[in-house]
Amino acid sequence: MALSLRAEQKSILNLFNNGEDIYVIPEYQRPYSWNKDTCYQFYSDITSAFLQDKDYFVGNIIMARSDDEEKKKPNVVDGQQRLITLWLFIKVLTILHPEKTRLARLLQVESVLSDKSAPRIWSKVYEHVDQENIKTVLEYDRQHFEHEWSSHLKNKYDLDELKISRIEANALYIYKWLKEFYDNIGDSGQQVRFLNFFLERVYLLPIELNGRDMVEAGDRALTIFETINNRGQLLEDSDIFKARLYKNADAEGKGRDFIDQWLDFNSTCEDLHMSVDDLFRYYYHILRGKEGVTTNEGSLREYLTRDSNSALSVKPYKEVINDLSAICTILQWLNDMDKMPVEFAQLIQLIGLYTNQYPKYALVNYLFTEGLATDDNLLFFLKNIVRYYYFRGATMQVKYETYRINKLIANHKKIENYDCSSFDVTTLEHLGYLKNGYALLAHYLLYPNEYKKNVYFDKVVNRRDWEELPIEWGKVMYEFVNNDIANIVVLDTPKKSLSVKAKAEYYAKSQFQDVRDIFDEDGNLPLKRFYGREEKLKQILMDYFKTIVR
Repeated sequence: MALSLRAEQKSILNLFNNGEDIYVIPEYQRPYSWNKDTCYQFYSDITSAFLQDKDYFVGNIIMARSDDEEKKKPNVVDGQQRLITLWLFIKVLTILHPEKTRLARLLQVESVLSDKSAPRIWSKVYEHVDQENIKTVLEYDRQHFEHEWSSHLKNKYDLDELKISRIEANALYIYKWLKEFYDNIGDSGQQVRFLNFFLERVYLLPIELNGRDMVEAGDRALTIFETINNRGQLLEDSDIFKARLYKNADAEGKGRDFIDQWLDFNSTCEDLHMSVDDLFRYYYHILRGKEGVTTNEGSLREYLTRDSNSALSVKPYKEVINDLSAICTILQWLNDMDKMPVEFAQLIQLIGLYTNQYPKYALVNYLFTEGLATDDNLLFFLKNIVRYYYFRGATMQVKYETYRINKLIANHKKIENYDCSSFDVTTLEHLGYLKNGYALLAHYLLYPNEYKKNVYFDKVVNRRDWEELPIEWGKVMYEFVNNDIANIVVLDTPKKSLSVKAKAEYYAKSQFQDVRDIFDEDGNLPLKRFYGREEKLKQILMDYFKTIVR
């Protein structure tokens, strides 16, 4: 079906003086997020274009409009950040040009049937109170602008540090910048010319997609939206997925339910210090496992929205939401390791210390497929993947084994015991990025009944300590010591920036016998003692990799 598309370049005046049109920001959109720097660049570009007497093109705005309902309320699918910011510019210009009384009409739409009016932009975003902030700025007068600025400047505030919205802060910034610009250009004639330039020579390209109803129109608009953003990668992948899922939910009359669920996803991801994109990445690997895909990964966005057979197109939106909710539950469960049996908590912690996310993708896939239970099957799985990934060392090549593991999981097949007996002892002399992981693994092998959620890593010897060490250390090159397994220590209290002599006293207070034994009774660190620690840790790790998982 051909897209019903209309695109015509418009000036700011034409866009904001367009009858009774109210530009609606749909529920699934991101909140207004432009900060001071983004706004300033926008201001700078516009004023520079004026000084050079050049037209200025702002960009595209993609909108959906229904043929049979809400004809006066096109939905803004893309471009809301620019649109709101331009609205803020107009608001400030009404303050700077009080004689232009008709200018204020651009900010709001007067009802033909009543005395009521509404802002030209209407945000339905549930994640934020943008609409209330727009209404607040609409009521600003010159006195308010001046008072706010005098107050903040007096106290040397950065507006970003104050408890006011981005919309309010940017309105005040724009007022400050334009007021200073007007002072610099001088006479009132130049100021009026700038106003006319802004309204008539700053352009946008509204791309309007029509449909029989808002669902069809929105679908068409999203098609254009995704095409444009797939090329420029201007948005997060999750923004595309959010829009796609919202469309599917809204078609079933479940749009508001979806938004509430999406807010829960955002909250969970924030609590776990991850992005919503990360959540979809876990889902990506689960779906690839189910499809039996073991080839190299492509674009997350392309995979989930690539065609009519992709997950976000084929699966009912509720099934996708349930799957994502299940992944959130798994991640929260994994984060609550202190409630697990010690051995499980140790292994999960070691997975978290690996240098990339592939072992965690495999683990989440396993729990998604087999359920949350600290049973023997999970223990076998954890032991095997920790052994395998640490045996391979810090490398991205483990991804191919992860693909194979995910395929086995999807078919409810057990992974085999890995033969790790060829582990090279020299790996433990130059640990690289996995040094903390190896150190913690050795620690838990020494203390199999010990688990601490918060552990800290320190180097026993730093370069600055070299001259404080016994004389025999001078015969050793620091590079051979720096990343040696013996030089990495696991602490139960936060590390401190201490000299090697001060560390002796600090380490002596540790709960761990291994840490207390690093220095001798006199607080010295003989080279022989350091090598003794090295041999002990190497041996326990070598024994570990040679042992078959039971």
